[in-house]
Amino acid sequence: MTLFTKTMASHHSGWLAGKRVLVTRPAAQAGGLIRAVENQGGIAIACPMVAIEPLPEKQTSKQKIINFDQYDGVIVVSRNAAQMALDWLDQYWPQLPAHQQWFVVGEGTANCLRNAGIEPLVPTSGFNSEALLEFEQLQQLEQQRFLIFKGEGGRELLTQQLESRGAAVDWLELYRRVTVNYTDTQLSGLFSHGGPDALVATSSGILTAMDSQLADALPMRLELPLVVVSQRIAEFAKQLGYRHVFTSPSPADDSIVATLNVIG
Repeated sequence: MTLFTKTMASHHSGWLAGKRVLVTRPAAQAGGLIRAVENQGGIAIACPMVAIEPLPEKQTSKQKIINFDQYDGVIVVSRNAAQMALDWLDQYWPQLPAHQQWFVVGEGTANCLRNAGIEPLVPTSGFNSEALLEFEQLQQLEQQRFLIFKGEGGRELLTQQLESRGAAVDWLELYRRVTVNYTDTQLSGLFSHGGPDALVATSSGILTAMDSQLADALPMRLELPLVVVSQRIAEFAKQLGYRHVFTSPSPADDSIVATLNVIG
C-alpha cells in the first residue's frame, strides 16, 4: 500500500503528495483517516497513541440502563460511547423509548446512531460541548432528566451547564483511554523509512501521550506541522511547545486532510 501511495503521489498537487503523516488515532478509528491521506497521495504512518478499554460493568451503571425510559434526553459524546451504549441498550431495550431526544457532538457519532435507527440532533456551529449547548432544546430544562454516555473523566462542562438550566443529569462512563506504550525498537521500526512530515492529534489526551512517547524518537516533533481538531486542543498544543499548529474545521477525515493539504 505504501509503495502504491508513493507511486501515485506525483498525480496529486496538494501539500500532502509524497508527505508522511503520523496518524495517532486509536487503531479502530484510524482507518478512514489513513485512507483519506493515501487517497491524496500521502503516506500514513499509523501510530495509535491511546487505546480504548471498556470499563467493567457496575450495578449502578446497569440500573441506569434498566431505567433508561425515565430520561427525557440522551447525550453521546463520542463514537466509542455511541457504540458501547448501543451494545448495552440492545441487551435491555429491543425497542428504544420513543419520547427521547438524542444529542451528539459530531457527525461520526451521529452516523453510528443513525445506523441503529436513531436520528440525533447534531450542532452545525462547532464540534464541541459549547456548540451542543446552543441548541434551543437545551435552554430551559426544568423537570427534565438527561443521561450522558461518555468516557472516563473528561470535561464536566455539559453536566454543569445542564444542571444550571434546571435538568437532573446522570452520566454513564463506558470506557477509558489508555496510553499505548512503545519500545525504542518499535518506534525505530516505525520510522525506519523516515520520520513524519506532519502530525495529527484529535484529542488533548493524544497530545499528552505524544509528548511522553515521542520525546526521544522524534526530538524535532515540536517543529513539525501539527493538525488538531479544535481551538481548545490547539491552545493546549501551543502550551506544550508546538510551533506550527493548524486547526481543522471539524474532526471528519476529509476536513483533516483538507487542512493538511493547505499547510504548504
